[in-house]
Amino acid sequence: MPYQDNDQNVDIDALKAQVDADIAAMLLIEEDAARQIHRRGFRIGELKLLVSLDATSEVSGIPSIFRLPGAPTGIIGLVNSHGRVMPVMDLSVLFEMPQQRKATAWLLTCGRGDAAVGIIIDSLPERKKFDHVDEVNLTEIEHPIARYARAAYKEDKDIWVDVDFENLFTAVLQVDTTDV
Repeated sequence: MPYQDNDQNVDIDALKAQVDADIAAMLLIEEDAARQIHRRGFRIGELKLLVSLDATSEVSGIPSIFRLPGAPTGIIGLVNSHGRVMPVMDLSVLFEMPQQRKATAWLLTCGRGDAAVGIIIDSLPERKKFDHVDEVNLTEIEHPIARYARAAYKEDKDIWVDVDFENLFTAVLQVDTTDV
């Protein structure tokens, strides 16, 4: 026999209306998220870069970097990250940018496991949100990183470049990084 509480009457119509309102609110949130581009943004010198929210796994201080003789340009060495050896890239070296390294630099780990690659960055990553109308034509970007870009977005006077790091890593490391 079903349980009945005689002291409390449940208004089924009110309960259904509340559930419908909650579902409608969740749909609006999802619709808003679909209209906007959500990324993680960070800086390397004056360069403002974006990466997919799920493409990075960790930010840490700069550990001991072990030089790798004969490494491709931009690969400054290897680090031990949680028991795995990971190459470290310095995009300012790769793209011959003036060295303006701040006292506090960070190591951003892109990818996981054996496919992880570290990137030296000058700022802690922050969430960024852009509307599609903020998109900038990639031909307007004069920096050589534009050839590895998926898109670029304007925020006030700044241009943020959404980098295809899988493509960049493949080009620099000349390996298949489809797991990144």
